[in-house]
Amino acid sequence: MNWKLKDILMIGIIGVLFSFVFLGADYLGALLVAVLTPFGLGALGYEPIYGLWFMAAIVATYIIQKKGVGIVAEMIAALIEVLMGSMFGPLVFVTGFVQGFGCELGFIVTRYKRFDTLPVVLGSIFCAICSFIWNYFSYGYYMYTLPIIAAMLVIRIISAVVFGLIAKLLADGLAKAGVLRGYALGMKQSMPEEMD
Repeated sequence: MNWKLKDILMIGIIGVLFSFVFLGADYLGALLVAVLTPFGLGALGYEPIYGLWFMAAIVATYIIQKKGVGIVAEMIAALIEVLMGSMFGPLVFVTGFVQGFGCELGFIVTRYKRFDTLPVVLGSIFCAICSFIWNYFSYGYYMYTLPIIAAMLVIRIISAVVFGLIAKLLADGLAKAGVLRGYALGMKQSMPEEMD
């Protein structure tokens, strides 16, 4: 894997920070479900914000730019989310692995040679698809009607791409601010300045 101590520390920091985001999203999603249920659309409640749960993997992989980072970041965030009392319980840990794996697929497509918008978007889409397949069986999505299932998947993919791009912008902002100098993204961001 060729990870350095600073990589492990950064993955840990990202995992911890996003665990709080994930836990908050649990309750925000529950609120959206409650609002949409009277209209018969409660199943769609979590979908508009589902991309939030993919951000740890996207941010970590985009910053560190090494294989496996997305899986580990998601699993750390999921584990801490469970320990803090996620309403979804230990299944969240499996979900974290599935989401991290989805992120890795996006970067595998470019053989971990490109770290720009394309693999970020692909990783986000794969996160959405992999997590949806997992949820289809683990949370019984197969009990919904086909139009609801299709709507859930489409909204999840859109959410994944939107939050994936937000994750990229966040990481780019940190790199431009000089916070990530010791990491692959930070070094790439600082190259043009050093050449001036």
